[in-house]
Order: sequence, then C-alpha cells, then structure tokens
Amino acid sequence: MHINHQAKIPNDSTKTADTNSPETVEMQSRGLRISADAIVQRPMNVNSINSNQLLQLQRTIGNRAVGELFKQNASRSAEKSETPKETPIQQRINQSASTPSIQRKVYIKNRVFSGFRNKTKTSHGSIGEGERNVSNMLNDFPSRYFNSKDEMKQYAGKSTEKVGYIRKKGAWVRLPNKLLVLGEEHAAVNLSDITTAVGTDKYMHEGFTEYPAEAGSNPELTNDMRGRDAVINQKFKGVEGERSHRAESFYPKILRALSGISVDEKNYQIQGSTVELAYLVMGIHFASSADKESNLFQTYMLHKEMWDQTATAISSQESSEAAVTQEMRKEASSALFKTFYRDLTAYAEEKIQQEQESAPEKDKASFEDKWHLASKDYSEDGESPMMKAEKARDFSMFQHIKKAKNEGYLLYGLGELHRQRLKELLDKEGIANKNIDTFISEQETNHPQR
Repeated sequence: MHINHQAKIPNDSTKTADTNSPETVEMQSRGLRISADAIVQRPMNVNSINSNQLLQLQRTIGNRAVGELFKQNASRSAEKSETPKETPIQQRINQSASTPSIQRKVYIKNRVFSGFRNKTKTSHGSIGEGERNVSNMLNDFPSRYFNSKDEMKQYAGKSTEKVGYIRKKGAWVRLPNKLLVLGEEHAAVNLSDITTAVGTDKYMHEGFTEYPAEAGSNPELTNDMRGRDAVINQKFKGVEGERSHRAESFYPKILRALSGISVDEKNYQIQGSTVELAYLVMGIHFASSADKESNLFQTYMLHKEMWDQTATAISSQESSEAAVTQEMRKEASSALFKTFYRDLTAYAEEKIQQEQESAPEKDKASFEDKWHLASKDYSEDGESPMMKAEKARDFSMFQHIKKAKNEGYLLYGLGELHRQRLKELLDKEGIANKNIDTFISEQETNHPQR
C-alpha cells in the first residue's frame, strides 16, 4: 500500500509531520489509504484514522501487528507527554490483539478476498449452497484458493474439476492442467479422496479393470466384474460421468491374483486373500467362455458342475466346503485343482502376449529399457510368477496411462510400487508423476490453512 502522491508527507526525518495540517486532514477526510510505514516513521493522530483505514491495516498486516505499530507510535509521542492517554482506536486494536483474529477464508491469486464491493453485485454472495455458498466461504473454515472471482463462483456452482478441499487431510488442492499420475498406498489417502474433492470424472484407477472380450456373452463373468466395480465405486462416490475409469487389462490382473492362490496339502482347502479368491471365481466363469480348442475350456467342461459349485461356494465365503475341495479330499490329491490352475494361468499368459504384440514397437522398446524393479518389490530378480504378473500389469498400465494422456484425463491412480517401477518410463514420456502424499504435502505448502 502507498500514500497518495498528492497527499505525500515529507520524508525529511528532521521534520515532524503536523497531524492537523490541511494536507493530512485532506488525506483523512478523503478516506485515502494509510501505510504501516507511515505510522511507524512519523507520529499521527490515531483518532483521525477512520474504520475503513483501520480495517485495511488489520487485513493487510494483522491485528497484533497493528497494535504494535500504535504502541510504537504512542511510545514516541510519550517523549512529549509522560502519561499519554489510550485512544478509543488504540483500545479497539489492543482488544483485538489479545484475542485470535478472524481471518478471511477465500483467496484470489493468494490475496485475501474481502467480498464484492459493488452494491449491484451483492447477490453474488448467495451463489452456491452449504459450504460452497460464497458468503459462507468468506467466513468459515477452510481457506480456499482461487485464480479469479469467476473460478470462485464456478466452484460455488459445482462446475469446477481442478480445485477442492480434502477433508481427510485438511488440504486444499489444485490439479495441473495435464495428466498427473499418482502413486498411492491403498490404505491411506488415495485417488478417490482427490476426485471426490475436486469433482472430476477425468480419471483412471487401477481398481477398475477392463472387461475381457469373453465377458460379452458370459453373464456370470459380467456379474462378477460388476460386483467388483461396485466395491470400487463406493470409494469414488459422488463423481458421475460417462468416461471410462478402467486402468488396466483383465488378463494380467487375473494372472497376478492367481499367483497368490495356493492349496493346503493337508485339508485341500483353497487359500488366498478376499480379492484373490474373487478373481478365482472370475477365472472359473471365464473358463466357460474360453476358446473351445483351449486346454482351459476342456478342463473346465470335464468337471463343469464341480467348478460351477466351487465358484458359488467361494462367492458365498464358504471355500472350505467348495466342491473341488471335497473331490481332492476323496482322491487325497491336489492334482484336480492344480491342473485347472495351470491351464487358466497359461491361457491368461497367452492373452497377455497377444495384447503386448499389438502394442506399438516404440512403447515395447521403451518399456524394456526403462522398466525396473522397485526398492520394496516382491522379488529381487523379477522372475517369480508374481513379479512376471506385476510386470505384465505395469505394461498394461503404461498403455492406459498413454491413453489417458491423449484423451485429456487429469488423473491416473495406481499403487506406489507400480509408479516406482514406471517412473523412469513416465519421465521419458514427459508424464508428471509423484507419490500422492508428496503431492498433498506440496498442496498444503502452496495453500496454507490459516
């Protein structure tokens, strides 16, 4: 802030400004702005400061700082008077300085927004509902940051998709204009927290898997996939749109799930996590639509009723009573399950190879050159069945990330280990990527909640 040039007080430190001079009186009567420097550098008649000027100083440098300025002013004036009186303005300042100040909660280009001054625009304060109502945003918590008044009004009307407040972290975030790949720890803050906050449907997430071609005429497999979608959709609630959020192919995903499944050789019970067992059910249903000449289809059809009953039992969380378990116990052998497992795995690997062969040569070469194991990966050599499946997933994700970039998506979410393995590749492609916690920390720094 600067004093109006026409009402400038001389800068000569050897002179004392006459607070009752016509020049100063004119400046006060016209409501011109008073700078903090002016108060510090020369004594002024504090009673002559009007409410608007006081509010301006409070908003700019804070209640406590203004109080200190008046104290300094008063101490200088004390050289002429041993017992200076506390003015009404000083009383207001000192009272405000002793209590927490109420800060405005909306920033336009990082400057406090005080509200609409033009009386013809007072209706702007009624835009939006609840927490997004403009008047409410000016006074409540949290602090919000906008690039313009128009963006603030658009946010109030829920027509923005790049800014928002993540309650889980107490952070205001702004997305970049281009695709950002975020690596998440699935149990902590994840992509759904961001998409819900900013209200965008321009995202892909590894939780959403492409439907295989075999699902087209397979109602059981389609229902399995929809059930999995419903679980993920619960996390991404509140964001609707027609865009696809599917971030990887079905075949490497089921191959990865199968790598975590085993059979207890003592009681022949099938073991695996909830997700892995859910994909085993998909695999059983998937087998019924496999190529008719494949080993997988033949193995399935040989014991169709048993496999269908097994899928039903696992879906009902009764895997200990699965039909295949009963048969293995009778035969005292796990060969029945292992044969099916082998054929299902081989079929998925064949489909993965077909997908990768159809990818651009440039992408395949770049992937082989830049893909690498992460520091906390599942194996050191990358040759275990699990790591082979993970590498296949990474390649599929890479293809989907490029698709997301080309189609104008804003976000792509995947596990942090996937991001670390793909980091050099994404950097080479010029695709921004970072750990989600790092992103949020940066946003907290850029948009402090004060």
